[in-house]
Amino acid sequence: MKSSKLHNLRRKIALLLLAACSVTLLQGCWDRVEINDLAMVLATGIDRTKDGKVHLSIQIFIPRQSGSSATGGTGGSEGSPSGVTMVQTAEGINIADAMSRLQRKISRHVFWGHCEAIVIGEKTAKLGIREYLDFLLRFSQFREHAYVYISETKAEDILSLLPPLERSSAEALREMGNMKLGTKMTVLDLAQTLEGLNKSAVLSRLKIAPPAPGQNKKATMPFVFGLALIKDDREIRVVTEPMSLGVLMMLNQLDNIVLTVNPDKTNKQAAVTIKPQFIRTEFVPGFADGNWTMKVNIKTKGDVILNTTDLSLLPPPNVEKIQALFEEQFKQRAEAALQLTQQKLKTDFFGYANAYRNHFPHKWKAKRAQWESDLPKIKTTIHVEARILRTGKSGDPQGIPGQSNE
Repeated sequence: MKSSKLHNLRRKIALLLLAACSVTLLQGCWDRVEINDLAMVLATGIDRTKDGKVHLSIQIFIPRQSGSSATGGTGGSEGSPSGVTMVQTAEGINIADAMSRLQRKISRHVFWGHCEAIVIGEKTAKLGIREYLDFLLRFSQFREHAYVYISETKAEDILSLLPPLERSSAEALREMGNMKLGTKMTVLDLAQTLEGLNKSAVLSRLKIAPPAPGQNKKATMPFVFGLALIKDDREIRVVTEPMSLGVLMMLNQLDNIVLTVNPDKTNKQAAVTIKPQFIRTEFVPGFADGNWTMKVNIKTKGDVILNTTDLSLLPPPNVEKIQALFEEQFKQRAEAALQLTQQKLKTDFFGYANAYRNHFPHKWKAKRAQWESDLPKIKTTIHVEARILRTGKSGDPQGIPGQSNE
């Protein structure tokens, strides 16, 4: 009897010890970081100072004011009109050092996982961006799908804007990237194209719109104004319209535009404006007589949205005339973009090298060493197929004296 009681007692003690030991294996929250302890970064700006230091700017979300009607920013920089952001800056010998110094200025843990846009000042881009790209890819908190822009002004100036339409300039940059107002280039895309065969990239270039009269000079929006052409890791050229439209067309990223053609060359005011609904560019590489060739096929369809000519768009021959002018304008812009990039800059911005390697791997391997000298010699033929889908609610031009109202 006594031995049975002793056995039960030992069993209970063993179970108690086992339960006590299992507690040590449970995961607690001793190393937790509450969301209240985080400073959420929405956008990052990178500039260079005159003495060669990195000037790092971040736009931070202020959660305590996100649902209130506060109108001011904190931390020595103005925020958005709703008071939900602030901008903080720091300088360092490199971007990692600047980030470390930035953290020392902020009472919360800086969290980069919500960063939606990276803005690099134009003067900084001309000096080289490889260091910053290396950091953005190595530092695990950065999002590889954040959009990358080049700014005509300092990057900090873009981050400190107070856009009336959006909660922050970071949100405005994200929406512009989604709308394809320029090139849709992420951190990962930029790294892949610079490390690829062409070793070049095309980035959207930002400019600041003038504020309304009497308004705060920062109460305005950034907008895409041209493109920055990057070779190796440096900006080598800036292009604006109409050249930028040709570059975007060759990159197969042309969208949200209208094109105007003039059927009557003697009257520039008489024009037909077309809004393309679909633009696609296809490259067909070739190899003949020991030389590379390239055929560029551009297909587009669009609607007429304005007709200030005396030309009726009801007769098919008139529509065909407008289509021919439509095609010619596309071809001219594509040829101008090729002339600049292939002949003047001698840089493959449009992925010729990748096309040749994929279609002719053995020939590419044999001729790769002389690619830079071969590029300007490549004969490119451009074929454009344009169609007008709709001429609008009225085929006849409006407001012409003597026109029938039926």
